[in-house]
Amino acid sequence: MLATAGGVLGLAIAAGAALFIADLHGRAVADTEQNLVSLTTVLADQADRALQAIELVQDSLIDEIRAAEVTTPAAFAVQVSSRAMHDSLRARTAALPQVNAVTVVDHTGTLRNFTRFWPIPDVNIADRDYFKALASDPLLQRFISEPVQNRGNGSWTLYIARKISAPDGSFLGLVLGAVELQYFAGLYGQIAPQPDYVISLFRTDGVLLVRHPHREDTIGRGYATTGAALIALQNKAGGVTRTVSPIDRQDRFVATRTLSNYPAILSVSRTTAEALAPWRRQATVLGAAAGLLDLGLVGLFVLGWRQASGQERLLRAEERARSEHALRTQYARFGVALDTMAQGLCLFDQDNRLIVMNARYVALHGVPPDLRQPGTTVAAIRSYLTASNGDRAPPWPAPEEASRSPASFTWDLADGRAIAIKHVPIRGGWQCTHEDVTERRQSEAQIVRMARHDALTGLPNRAFLREHMAGVLAGRGGAGRTAVLYLDLDGFKGVNDTLGHPAGDALLCLTGQRLRECLRASEFVARLGGDEFAIVQSGIVAPGDAADLAARLVAMLQTPFAVQDQEIVIGTSIGIALVEPTDTESDAVLRRADVALYQAKAAGRGTWRFFETDMDVDLQRRHQLGTELRRALAGGQFELHYQPLVAAGTRTLNGFEALLRWRHPREGLIGPATFIPLAEEMGLIRSIGAWVLAQACREAATWPGTLKIAVNLSSVQFVRGDLVEDVTRALIGAGLMASRLELEITESVLLRDHADTFRILHRLQALGLQIAMDDFGTGYSSVSYLRRFPFDKLKIDQSFVRTLGQDGGSIAIVRALVGLGKACNMGVVAEGVETAEQAAILEAEGCDELQGFLFSRALPAPDLTDILTRRTFALPDRTDPRSDRTQHRDAA
Repeated sequence: MLATAGGVLGLAIAAGAALFIADLHGRAVADTEQNLVSLTTVLADQADRALQAIELVQDSLIDEIRAAEVTTPAAFAVQVSSRAMHDSLRARTAALPQVNAVTVVDHTGTLRNFTRFWPIPDVNIADRDYFKALASDPLLQRFISEPVQNRGNGSWTLYIARKISAPDGSFLGLVLGAVELQYFAGLYGQIAPQPDYVISLFRTDGVLLVRHPHREDTIGRGYATTGAALIALQNKAGGVTRTVSPIDRQDRFVATRTLSNYPAILSVSRTTAEALAPWRRQATVLGAAAGLLDLGLVGLFVLGWRQASGQERLLRAEERARSEHALRTQYARFGVALDTMAQGLCLFDQDNRLIVMNARYVALHGVPPDLRQPGTTVAAIRSYLTASNGDRAPPWPAPEEASRSPASFTWDLADGRAIAIKHVPIRGGWQCTHEDVTERRQSEAQIVRMARHDALTGLPNRAFLREHMAGVLAGRGGAGRTAVLYLDLDGFKGVNDTLGHPAGDALLCLTGQRLRECLRASEFVARLGGDEFAIVQSGIVAPGDAADLAARLVAMLQTPFAVQDQEIVIGTSIGIALVEPTDTESDAVLRRADVALYQAKAAGRGTWRFFETDMDVDLQRRHQLGTELRRALAGGQFELHYQPLVAAGTRTLNGFEALLRWRHPREGLIGPATFIPLAEEMGLIRSIGAWVLAQACREAATWPGTLKIAVNLSSVQFVRGDLVEDVTRALIGAGLMASRLELEITESVLLRDHADTFRILHRLQALGLQIAMDDFGTGYSSVSYLRRFPFDKLKIDQSFVRTLGQDGGSIAIVRALVGLGKACNMGVVAEGVETAEQAAILEAEGCDELQGFLFSRALPAPDLTDILTRRTFALPDRTDPRSDRTQHRDAA
């Protein structure tokens, strides 16, 4: 009987310990899987966003090519090979650290633009798999390559290639986004919670793209038996499994999630050894305790059997004492096992009374001794926990529910900690575990914050702004209106160019700090990228409230900044758009604010403008003209008109000035003041300027004698392309002597970079042509320019000529300018001459050449026959100078 009872008790102890160990194992596995799934979900979403950012850049380039209506490979090569396109691509990728480079490739595989270098290196990538695939398959529009080693720096790189097609579907080339996999490896290295974690990115065909920690000779190889591949066979969206990794031969728990928009799988795993290490320690202690207890029972049985012949009473008493001691030892050892658990644990019986509470539970909540005793009710413990946390009670399940079905939830304590609570039914009662997950939650929150905030300034980013705007649009109906203010810093590029990007970054951080300090708690500020910021101002009563805020912002940002021991002064231009009752999309409101910002910058910067419907009309017309301007040169829509240059005194023809006109198919003849600034902004001025030089030289070569041709230059031509090469090519192509060509520049050319500009001017003058200073007296009029460079001519602006004979001050100014020109040994030309009286005054003051409507308006080349034949100009009677002016203006 004694042996039977001892055996049953030993089996019960062993079975109880085994069940408890099995339950701990199941919860350890479930916790590990849940943690892996959470981390996988967050990282998959982050990878999706990072790759989508690259495709947004590609989409914008493809849309630009389509808008330009490029139809041939030659036109495509011209469109994408410009320095302006290079600068545009660099600007779009500047805020994307994951992008190694963006490359534009033509239909032969030759690089046409490359964000990392200028000039573009002579490289052909026709042998790359992505080029072959897109060039050969008419239906394939996107290709994600296997990871390859970059030919430039040897790093492992993933290429996302997008096809660029002509309107008829023919292959023009592709735009290639290069993603350095080291970016993701570095990011995962910062995020991995423990050394045994492996974070990987696979293509859906099993090719390994990224792995942290890095393992040699694995990137780019295909693996058919990884956890990611096995899960994909069962569920393409993702899941959890346990398998032996074919890469490091480790038994691992693996969780995966397929990216929403790309054929890639994000995998997070950790070794079963590390994941189950706490459970193994607990199981070892519990098993050892149960084994020792069973050994103690065996010893008691043997001792009792040997002494059975003794006094039965004494034996039973001694045996009882030993049994009680063994039980106490068991409970003590069992308590040690419980107290070494990472989670706080409480066991309750079926009457909801406490059986045991471990030390970790006591430490988590500071439970007093009287509530730790067996038999304490659940209600008493819950009341204490609620009271000790400021009456903040978690959603406790009813005690009877806890013994029937499992439950889990997180409790935020008053001291800021987060406790994960699980209730699990067990035979004869139920158990609850409490685990401090504060650090885990903070890590997850940090990942989420990184996705929604600007890394440099800490301000919300464009994605967060869209979320906020969506909430504003969805929650309308309260008091007041909402305004969106779009800010662009004035003078920021100059800081970057002169002091370097570190100073620019510091300036952006200080700007973000000032914006936060200037705004109310209800106002939202975000950095959109570069030097652009946006503010959402809610609850305004009238538009004047937004104007008041804009005024404060302009004044605040004009206050000098202290950066790198230097005082920096910038400013800001602001566009304001009010949210209308009909608005449903945040992008529409932001676009209106951007249009208003454009108008504010056009008004002279340092100011603000509210959006008006006419602004959008003007911007759309400007955009339409810009699109049509790209086709104007190839379409032969440009033409040159020529205005005579007449020798003072003799009134003989010295030459002509070439003036550019655009014969628009819809709007007719458009003057240069409308489209030249647009061409400069779009990077088209070099090609247009080269055409003007070539056409003017060809026409001048047909004129008799030594008649000269004067051509105006844009300041942009001095900083984009090779102006000297363009001039040389025009002279050689036309067979025109350099001495017959005059180039006219304005003072704005000299304001950019003195050393480089003067170097180009000296090279041009060395060709044998003449250089004239145009519109002198209307700009800075710095005499130092005339001293530093020997200009051949000085042209007096027509604003001084127009009032001659009416304003004595104009004569004094003309006399001073003529004297200055003569002192510097330069010829003096007066433009805008409309009356014989003006011509007489200018000749009397010593001008060398005259130009204006008095002699002729600007004419197309076929209409110059009469002027070229007579070569002299007879002036009308000076008795009525007003009639001269009226007559010639009417002719113009």
